[in-house]
Amino acid sequence: MASVRNPLAGFALTILGALGLSFLVGVPVLFLPSGDLVYFYLPFALFGVGLFAGRTTFLGSLGFLGALIGGFLGIYAFQVLFIPQGWALLPVGWEVLMTLGFGAACGLGGLTSGKIGLVRIERNVDHAPKMRRCLKCGAKVGLTARKCWSCRSYLPPT
Repeated sequence: MASVRNPLAGFALTILGALGLSFLVGVPVLFLPSGDLVYFYLPFALFGVGLFAGRTTFLGSLGFLGALIGGFLGIYAFQVLFIPQGWALLPVGWEVLMTLGFGAACGLGGLTSGKIGLVRIERNVDHAPKMRRCLKCGAKVGLTARKCWSCRSYLPPT
């Protein structure tokens, strides 16, 4: 049977994965011939980063928030280190808003792969061993249980 991981651990892994990958995805921006291509390249690349980073969580909302936070922090760190004058073709003061938009593109990728993960869990539950109910109290017990976990009465053999 598949092990169940803490959702907050998946959330933290999504943030860390999106942070590192979004920083690395920003490196080709330094070699683009014009500033216009940045606005075409980065949203698509960050959507892919979010797809990849969001696979570590199984809830779409945690995938979205984790990839959004990680994507924003990664692109912001990249901008501060390599593009201190700000993004090309933007008025002064709009850098944070544009970086937040890039983080949102990463978050949408995380939302998409998080929803796909939820479908995967539902499929696993369908193939999991079935449960039966206690005749006395109605609690769900395993197929091979001898006693009910709730009322401690003996169960009929299967």
